[in-house]
Amino acid sequence: MELLKAYINMTVSDDKMTAQLDCTEDYQADSELEAAHIQQLLMENKVVFGIDQEMIKQIAAGLPSESFPVTVAQGQPAVNGTDGNINYEIKYTSEIDRSPDWNFRDVMHIPSVQKGQKLARLIHPTAGEDGINVFGAKLSAVPGTPVLKRAGKNVVFRKEDNSFYAVSDGQLSVSDKYIQIHPVYEVNETLSMKNGNLDFVGTIIIRGDVPSGYTVKAGGDIKIHGMVEAASVTAAGSIYISEGISGQKKGFLKANENINIGYVNQGIVYVGNNLYVENSILHSECTAENHVFCQQGNIIGGMLSAGKTVEAKDIGNRLSTKTEVIFGVNKGIYDKERNLLAKKKELQETLEKLDTLGDKLKRQDSTNNSKLRITILRQRNSYNKTKEQIEEISQVLEQMNSHIGSEKEARLIVRNYIYQNAIITFGKYKRIIKTEHHFVQARLSQNEIIIHSM
Repeated sequence: MELLKAYINMTVSDDKMTAQLDCTEDYQADSELEAAHIQQLLMENKVVFGIDQEMIKQIAAGLPSESFPVTVAQGQPAVNGTDGNINYEIKYTSEIDRSPDWNFRDVMHIPSVQKGQKLARLIHPTAGEDGINVFGAKLSAVPGTPVLKRAGKNVVFRKEDNSFYAVSDGQLSVSDKYIQIHPVYEVNETLSMKNGNLDFVGTIIIRGDVPSGYTVKAGGDIKIHGMVEAASVTAAGSIYISEGISGQKKGFLKANENINIGYVNQGIVYVGNNLYVENSILHSECTAENHVFCQQGNIIGGMLSAGKTVEAKDIGNRLSTKTEVIFGVNKGIYDKERNLLAKKKELQETLEKLDTLGDKLKRQDSTNNSKLRITILRQRNSYNKTKEQIEEISQVLEQMNSHIGSEKEARLIVRNYIYQNAIITFGKYKRIIKTEHHFVQARLSQNEIIIHSM
C-alpha cells in the first residue's frame, strides 16, 4: 500500500462527481501495483460509487505514464425535472397574417372561439431523477415548475385530458393566470386603422362611427353608438345603430334578426326579420322578410321590399320622386332571377343553332378536308361550353328564391301622405299612384290593389 502511495495520487473534484488518479515522477509502467491496493486507496478516501473497474485493471496491468491522469470513479448527476407547459390549440394573439391577398384594413386578429371548442392542453412538470456523487451521497433533483394557468370566465378545465374548453362563444383572452372567454368585443372609439376590420364570433360594440371601406362581421349582435358610412356591417343576430347609415349607395347592412336604426340614406339593407327606422329611409334599397316600421319618417326614393307590413308616415314626396314598395318579393333577387332566365334563354337558342350546325357538318365528308375537321372541332367545343353554362345557371336558379312572406296578407299603412309616382307592388300586381292619398291602407284583394282610408 505504501508502494502504491509512492507512485499514485488521488484527487476528487470540487463537486465530488469525479475521482482521478495521477502518477508521480517515480512511477514506471512496470511498477508492481495491485488492483486490491487501488481499491483500498479508494476506500480510504471514501470513494464508493461509480468506480471504473476496467480502469483499475489497466493501471494494475501497467498503464503508461503519459495516459495519466485517469478518471477512476464518476458520479451520476441529478437530472432536473422539466417545467410544465401549455399548448394552445388556436392563435390567441391579435397579430394578423399578412398573406399576398391581405386587406390593408385587416390590422388586427380577434381570437374568436365557439362553445365546446378545445382551447389548450396543459402539460404537467416532471419530478426529475436524483443523482449520486462518488462518495455515495444523494443529489436531489429540482422538480419542474408547473404552469399557473386556471380556467377563468366561460372556460372549464377537464382533468381527463388536461385541457381547457370554451363554454360559450366569444373572444379568447389569455393572461398570466387565467384563460377566459369574453362574449362581447368592445371598441371604445370610432373604427380606424388602429382597430381595422372586425370579425368576431360574439357580439361587437362600437362606441363611435364605422367609416367608409371598413367591414364589421359578428356571430352575435352589433351595436354601433354612432353612424355607418359606405361600410359593410353583417350580423348573425341583430344590428343596433344609434344614428344611421349614409351609405353613398355602397354601405351595406345585413342582419339575420332585426335592425334598429336612426335613418337610412343611400344604403343597402337586408333584414331576416324586422326593420325599425326612427326617422326616414332615403334613396335606399331595403329588404325585410317581415315588417318595416318607419312611423315617424318618410320613405323617399329607392326600393323597399317586405314580406308582411310596411308602416310609414309618408311614401314619396311632393316632387313625385319615384318610390317603390314591394310585397311578397325580394326585388334584388327577383331582378337577378330575371337576368339569369334571360341569359339562359339566350344560351338555349345558341345551343339549338349549334346543334343544327353540327347535324349539317356530320353529313359532309371531312376525310380529306382539314378545314372542315377544324370547324367540326370548334362546333363541338362551343356546344359543350354552352351546355355547361346552361347547367351552371340552372343550379344557381334552383338555389335562388325571391319569394318572401305572403302578398295576400301584406299591408301598407301610411299615416300621413302617399304621393304621386309612388309604386305599390303585391307579387305580380302593380299600381302606380296617380293622386295623393292621406292616412290610408293598401292591400291586395281579389287580384286588385285597393287603397282605403283608415
